[in-house]
Amino acid sequence: MIHQPRMLRAAILAGLIAGAASIAVAQQGFSFGPVATTTITGATGTISQVNYNESGGAVESFLLSTNVILSFPSVVCAGVASLGIAGNSVTYSGTAVTFSSGIQSVNVTSFTNNTTKASYTKPTPAKPSAYPATSGVINQLNYGIEGSVNGFLFTPAGGTSKVFVDISPRPNATLASLLKVGTAVTVAGILEPAPACAPSGTVTQVDVDASTLTFGSTTITFGSGFGFGH
Repeated sequence: MIHQPRMLRAAILAGLIAGAASIAVAQQGFSFGPVATTTITGATGTISQVNYNESGGAVESFLLSTNVILSFPSVVCAGVASLGIAGNSVTYSGTAVTFSSGIQSVNVTSFTNNTTKASYTKPTPAKPSAYPATSGVINQLNYGIEGSVNGFLFTPAGGTSKVFVDISPRPNATLASLLKVGTAVTVAGILEPAPACAPSGTVTQVDVDASTLTFGSTTITFGSGFGFGH
């Protein structure tokens, strides 16, 4: 089962800003005090360099000129490196924090590379929603690494798209005897938001945390304490 990657929290931005400020202090001897926060719309600039994460394995931000850092608060599916390289002209919007040192860190909400036409828009966080009782057939059982069945692929009646139904961790002897490929079942539960970036080879982008499973006249009910909303 592939869970949606979670949206980065505001604390991450604070860390990036603090990190940027620390770099400025260490490398250029800047001192800084109170900061100013502003909203930027449609600003332009040229990437002077890319900045890497702590391991040096991935690009995490861009430096424009000598004092503007563009960071991205949510997942960029192809990676930040796909958005630009040094020398590219860009247009961006977002929330900027300016230190007294002159360093400005921008939490980007939209970005367009005017040179390559690559673009980014901060996605609106999706929320879980109700998955109403839906009948269909079990196509495949899913096994955890310890060998227990933790879910199954399910095709709703009249449809062709598969749904992953999560039933873990819910040991139930009655349920175990009912879970068989080809068995008809009615599923109800919580529909998880689709992942921001579906990995290559993903079979299904629809993930349901089961609250009830009905097999003929037998209904298995799961309590709300079984980890809805991974």
